[in-house]
Amino acid sequence: MKFLICGVGSIGERHIRNLISLGYDDIILFRKRNHPLRTINREFPVYSTLRECLDKKPDIAIICNPTHLHVETALQCAKSDCHVFIEKPVSHNMKDGINLINTLKAHNKIAMVGYMMRYHPCMLKIQKWIEDGAIGRVVSLRAIWGEYLPDWHPWEDYKETYAAVKEMGGGPALTLSHELDLSIWLFGKPDKVLGMSNYSSNLKIDTEHAIDILLHFKSGVTGNIHLDYVQSPPKRCTEIIGTNGRIEFDYYTNKLELYTRENPTAKEFIMDSFDRNDMFVDELNEFINAIKFKKPSPISLNDGFKSVNVAIKALNF
Repeated sequence: MKFLICGVGSIGERHIRNLISLGYDDIILFRKRNHPLRTINREFPVYSTLRECLDKKPDIAIICNPTHLHVETALQCAKSDCHVFIEKPVSHNMKDGINLINTLKAHNKIAMVGYMMRYHPCMLKIQKWIEDGAIGRVVSLRAIWGEYLPDWHPWEDYKETYAAVKEMGGGPALTLSHELDLSIWLFGKPDKVLGMSNYSSNLKIDTEHAIDILLHFKSGVTGNIHLDYVQSPPKRCTEIIGTNGRIEFDYYTNKLELYTRENPTAKEFIMDSFDRNDMFVDELNEFINAIKFKKPSPISLNDGFKSVNVAIKALNF
């Protein structure tokens, strides 16, 4: 397979490294500036226009450019008979989503959205505990994810990154939308969304600095998700409350705990040897296998746009 990487920032380089580890090295790059790769000591063909890249007939395009360019880039790739892997979020709006879905269908291609947290061993364990009724009927969830934006990529000016610019699809509601996707993955699409944006930190950005999102699901489950660009040290944790217990997950310690009424002492599930990059490898590997064996997309465009829709509703409330 020939791979096209569209946008070669930190996530683009990660995908290149992971493709090589999976045995794929027929890779071409679409980028406006041909700087040396920061973490990879080898060269690949680089083209400054997407048309030049598509003329090389890649089989798979991995879309890693700024959020506001995702759908436009993916559409051109789909029209040139590429399967497409799109980093989250799919877009910063719902425009052209149906067009992209129909174009892929017309060309018999599939797309996957890069919500790699679905592959986290602790999240898979949480899903299993919920399915098995370990905490009874789920009543509510609460999630917090906060990281200080200037610390993300210390080698560049945070104010100029796509995550900090509204027109480029930045802001925590969209950029940190993993927690939205996970809640939808576990409990379905919410039928009510309320959002409260916060702009009161010292960050010099034009997006929200933080946002609190309230969700209501058809099952009766309610959710409270807090996302921010402010917290240092970072914090990322999830609590799920049921009629017979609760689940607590701390991302940064890879510690998962199950409490039940019958056994109030925590049952722990700790990933001592967890490597974060494994999630990125697993999602790419499953996408490639879906193409090879003609299976449905592991995380479809419809899945991806559900999270975008929730983020937009929260931002516009």
